[in-house]
Amino acid sequence: MARKSRKTRTGSLPPARTGKQFNLEHKARWLVPVLLALIVLIGLGLRASDLRADPPPYLSWSFAPYSDEAHNAYTARNLALYGALKVDDYVPFVVYPLVNVLLALVFKLFGVGFVQLKLVSLLAGVLAILVMYLLVKEESGPVAGLLAAFGIAVCYPLVMYSRLGLVESVQILFLLATGLFFVRGLKRPRQMAISGLFAAGAALFVKVSGVFVLPAVALVFLWQFIEARLHKESCRQLGRAVGWWCFGAGVVFVLWLLVVFFPHRADYIKYVVRHSFESPTGHPRNIVGYLLNTFSVGGPYQVGATSLKVFFDTLKNRIGFWLFPKALFVVLLGFVFLPGFARKRLAGMRYLFAWFVIGALMLGYMNYHPPRYEIMLLIPLIGAFALMLTRLLESGTLVPQVKRSFLKSGFYCLWLWPVVLHLATYTSGFWGLVRPTSGESLLALTFGISLGLAGLGHFVLRLLKRGIDLRSIPARAVLVIVVLVLVLRLDLVQYFGWFNNRRYDIVSCSRKLDADLPDDAVLAGSWAPALLVESRKRALFVSEQWSVNVFDPVGRYGVTHLISLGDGDVKLFERMYPGLMQRATEFLNCRFPEPPLVVYTLPQPTQNKE
Repeated sequence: MARKSRKTRTGSLPPARTGKQFNLEHKARWLVPVLLALIVLIGLGLRASDLRADPPPYLSWSFAPYSDEAHNAYTARNLALYGALKVDDYVPFVVYPLVNVLLALVFKLFGVGFVQLKLVSLLAGVLAILVMYLLVKEESGPVAGLLAAFGIAVCYPLVMYSRLGLVESVQILFLLATGLFFVRGLKRPRQMAISGLFAAGAALFVKVSGVFVLPAVALVFLWQFIEARLHKESCRQLGRAVGWWCFGAGVVFVLWLLVVFFPHRADYIKYVVRHSFESPTGHPRNIVGYLLNTFSVGGPYQVGATSLKVFFDTLKNRIGFWLFPKALFVVLLGFVFLPGFARKRLAGMRYLFAWFVIGALMLGYMNYHPPRYEIMLLIPLIGAFALMLTRLLESGTLVPQVKRSFLKSGFYCLWLWPVVLHLATYTSGFWGLVRPTSGESLLALTFGISLGLAGLGHFVLRLLKRGIDLRSIPARAVLVIVVLVLVLRLDLVQYFGWFNNRRYDIVSCSRKLDADLPDDAVLAGSWAPALLVESRKRALFVSEQWSVNVFDPVGRYGVTHLISLGDGDVKLFERMYPGLMQRATEFLNCRFPEPPLVVYTLPQPTQNKE
């Protein structure tokens, strides 16, 4: 007894009072597959309804959701229509090989069209629901898996981007599969080869930005080794797992060298340099700019990220396009609880934690990170959100029992810092009371607020001495249902706000353009691929920003028409061919974006030579 009291005096926590345990498998095992099937069907229904409709204009601060799906599938369309991957200087196959191969197969089987263009992304979005369930269930049980699957199925940004023919949905699927087989591979090391295959595939065959998964996996391996270092057998098994993981990644790397890099190395190097190392809006110039850039993930990108006037002007003009408020409850609760779950002996949550942290740091590297890049950061937050609700439902934990320390509170202060800046800048009334005059003062102010919050949390936990639990199972269920209803209501209000007012402007403009253009027309411009998706006529992507097809496109490819959003491509052609646009005539005006898309008929090539 004396020993026990001595332990209490040294600061060990008294045992927490736990409520009655709730176990869905014991209550109704048959209900799990039924609920999972229902969740998958809901996710499929939201994603597949009326794929020909325009995406919502408030989905992003740019028009990229309208046009980038056609850019991603550029080589797939060329292969399906003309029998060649490369017909000009633009070859996105080199960085999106898997998506282009799959889309080329879809186009061959079902024809080229707006709906067919979205099938790969849509299927990846639906499969991600199932893989998320398996990943979370692997360690935390079926209830957590179902809640995580539900979070992905109805999440408005994920639903809307899955409806577009973009590569990000496929990237998310590969990242989730990496985590699933990583967790399984810790027990059965050979399955770790599949994790390595998906990880390398995410970066090499889906999208090069997926390379952040490599340091994320390395961090989790290191985390596992630190815990297992005193157990020789555990270390040996972990070593075998690392070997199998490297084997799987190595197989994909060799395949990529043979299929992509060696045949197309010049195009690959050019594309990666232009899209990664030379961001179109530049990179942060100092540590303040980098922190602002990183902390603004989920919000508008920062031009220069050193001028607060630019920062606030950007917020004022683009605050409606912020990503995280579109899934507010999931993001806030997931963000608050993610570090705590990562500290537990759950390799899957550690992987999601590393995914979020390293992914956010990667996005902060350049000023240009639109929402379609950032949707991948929602997945770890959904996972933590699901575990938080599961813990509440199964054990009634409202506030967990935590061993207090100033070091933990300090780390949590740093963790809260980005979300405090997020909320402070999103809440317009905040800046009416306190307006910092520099980037440094902005960061200092928000750090002070996060420090105060962390200190308050530390003080409250010190007073509690034990967790707070809700003992009544019905009360827990009601609380969980209330949270889920709030989440679902936010998602469905946004979804039906778009669905009940949906338009078909891009399809209508595309049909009219295809009908009016001559059969031998060659349409050039950054929007040409998007407007000629369903046409057999030649679409030539021209972009000065990425140095694509800007060397004499009229002479080399016989361009007959130019399409321009505003005056961007018009100015480019004026610089390339002085006097050309003065002799061009307006052919078609599509007024659905602002500024409108205008198609011009160009003079004959023989008249263009100076």
